[in-house]
Amino acid sequence: MFNMFMAQTKAESLRIIRSPFFLLFSIAMPLGFYFLFTTLNGADKSIQSTSWAVFSLMSMTAFSLIGTAVSQFGIRLSFEHQDGWVRLLRLTPLTPGVWLGSKIVAQMVIHLIVIVVIFLTAALAHDIELTAVQWISCGMWLWLGSIPMLGLGALLGTLKNANTSIAIGNVLQMGLAIVGGLWMPLQNLPTWMQSIGQWLPSHSYASGAWNMVAGHMPGTSNLITLAAYGLAFIVLAVYIFNRREAV
Repeated sequence: MFNMFMAQTKAESLRIIRSPFFLLFSIAMPLGFYFLFTTLNGADKSIQSTSWAVFSLMSMTAFSLIGTAVSQFGIRLSFEHQDGWVRLLRLTPLTPGVWLGSKIVAQMVIHLIVIVVIFLTAALAHDIELTAVQWISCGMWLWLGSIPMLGLGALLGTLKNANTSIAIGNVLQMGLAIVGGLWMPLQNLPTWMQSIGQWLPSHSYASGAWNMVAGHMPGTSNLITLAAYGLAFIVLAVYIFNRREAV
């Protein structure tokens, strides 16, 4: 069983890395936005007790991981349901637990790689000076905080129509990024957007990292909001999946 799990995890990881969509939407696009925002606002300009180079780095890393969880995990699940791959699994020795577990572990491995690549690129480009503790703590927060986003991906993956999941996934990713304050500070948005944005998981996700680079710990509200959303996403996804299987 363990060998089966490791082999499936390796296969899932390679599938993601070899996908041109992964390179475009998880690496190239977030870095492109990062350099755009730091150029427009000034990399050394002060914002929330840090610089734009650091603030935007945390924002775009969060944006990347949200997109990876939604597209490489959620939309892929939807395609596998639509194409009958899930039904085919019942004819193989691969159990649903091993199949789904390997996908989650593979995604977490990929998320770690994404964090390292984006952090390293930004550090070299703008000579960012953070302490080792800040680098590691921000990386760990963003890594572990991506688990609730995988819950969102799992919920998206319950959709039977893959084309619908693509459309909804794109809207979710962009909406969470813009309204959640990842592209520009929440206080710069219209009041009605601020009222919505402060309750979105994307804002709590990035806010925890912003607090860390400013020398503070993530707020309790950040932890509670992320945990609540993650639990709600997972419970709803499991309910829909079990209901479908029972029909």
